[in-house]
Amino acid sequence: MEYNTTRSHMIMKEYGRNIQKMVQYLLTIEDADHRQANAMALIELMGTLNPHLRNVEDFRHKLWDHLFLISDFKLDVESPYPIPTRETLRRKPERLGYPKNTRGTVTSVKTWKW
Repeated sequence: MEYNTTRSHMIMKEYGRNIQKMVQYLLTIEDADHRQANAMALIELMGTLNPHLRNVEDFRHKLWDHLFLISDFKLDVESPYPIPTRETLRRKPERLGYPKNTRGTVTSVKTWKW
């Protein structure tokens, strides 16, 4: 019997362990055309398993990014989108410029005429 504590760490839990095992299998395929076809089928399966991603703009791009993330950026396939790197996904966002202390000041007042 195999327990979850003895298994490898799940990178993205929303896809489950079977998708992670399929990605590990993709890494072992020698033939580039066969690997590409399996990667495309895996993207379709990932989209089917997570239908809520279809509401996200450019959801296929997100699925390809997730595929490369699960493979630890080791997967060698042709992606229709730019291949992400570890640095681009882990980069901190730029700081937002918050307004200075404006408490107590009114910037504009609108008068309504009825």
